Amino acid sequence: MKAKTKFFRMYNKLPDRAKTELVYDFSRNPMTLNVISIEIKYNTNFGKEILKRLGYEDDNINPTAN
Repeated sequence: MKAKTKFFRMYNKLPDRAKTELVYDFSRNPMTLNVISIEIKYNTNFGKEILKRLGYEDDNINPTAN
């Protein structure tokens, strides 16, 4: 499963109020999950960095392996 998909599964389960709370301070720039989700949704370089910092990684599945 892709890191982006994992993040949005978690994000969609949260109550709306939790999405507006400050959750992470990237280089002295506090962000809410709403802002983080926009960065990830639009696949920005910063969004990719956020996924890595939050510990989300793509699963390495090789469909051709037996």
